[in-house]
Amino acid sequence: MDDALVAYNAGRVDGAAGFRDPQIAEDPEVGPDYRIGLLDGRIAAFHMLKELRDVFGTTDPLFETPDDPRP
Repeated sequence: MDDALVAYNAGRVDGAAGFRDPQIAEDPEVGPDYRIGLLDGRIAAFHMLKELRDVFGTTDPLFETPDDPRP
């Protein structure tokens, strides 16, 4: 149970940061917990950005370019 909670929390942190660790995600034992945490983290980041847009009163992107462009 502790491993599942640790994997979920790692996934949540990675999801909020926009990062995915393929090694943990594919692990047969804790991978599902990590992936659920990853999704929850991405949803939390999405809601935070939506709230910021509401505060600033804009529907435009908050940033012109991503900090870490992906190829």
